[in-house]
Amino acid sequence: MISAILVDDEPRANEMMRKLLATHPEIEIVGVAENVTEARRLLETSPPDVVFLDIDMPGDSGLDLLVSVPDGTRVVFVTASDRHAVRAFAAAALDYLVKPVDPERLADTVARIRKQAAGTPEIDPCDSVDADVATVLGLDAAVTVPLAGKTTSLVLTVGDICWIESLRNYTRVGLKSPQGVLLFCRRLSQWDAILPADAFARVGRSHIVQIATVNQIEWKSRNETVVTFEAGAAPLALGRAPAKRLREILTGHS
Repeated sequence: MISAILVDDEPRANEMMRKLLATHPEIEIVGVAENVTEARRLLETSPPDVVFLDIDMPGDSGLDLLVSVPDGTRVVFVTASDRHAVRAFAAAALDYLVKPVDPERLADTVARIRKQAAGTPEIDPCDSVDADVATVLGLDAAVTVPLAGKTTSLVLTVGDICWIESLRNYTRVGLKSPQGVLLFCRRLSQWDAILPADAFARVGRSHIVQIATVNQIEWKSRNETVVTFEAGAAPLALGRAPAKRLREILTGHS
């Protein structure tokens, strides 16, 4: 049996998750908390195998609870927005579910929990993702990319990509307005192989930038420079080395 606790400030959300998990008899709910303080007490008294954790809650957020989660306890974020996905995966969350939780997505999550509990090595979902590595695409080309933590893909126009940031096996992509910033199940090296080198530049180990879309580079501190882009794309924060490299490319000193 796999023990679990539910953490959400909305009682109805906890009850809905309880009902969804009732179809998975291998999961036993051993505690329910409506805030981070209550969740910490549960973790201290009887650490579960997994925590289904909301992020946006009054007072401390679900992200604040991470420091109190024991090493052997897995975390599955369950939240109404995907804007925290980057921080969640960076914190090595097992999965990230967006409300209303799809039963099929939850079944995939439970299967991953079960495999880890049994000590079965898990294949990273991005390992099976095929990039169009044989073809360098033009700016007008369309590319289909799987969204991280979901079973769906999105079709992008290459020219709409302003910047790409590596996050382990995932990438965070800044797109022209109104598409915003999305998290994809594709490595930076896979993007690097298909993007046209005359338009995109690798400015460091973790970033690719479409040079023509850069609008302004603003120094914030010794270790942070913010790059803004045209067409309403979200800004990108760069460290000292990649910012220096980007300036060199823009000024022709490459």
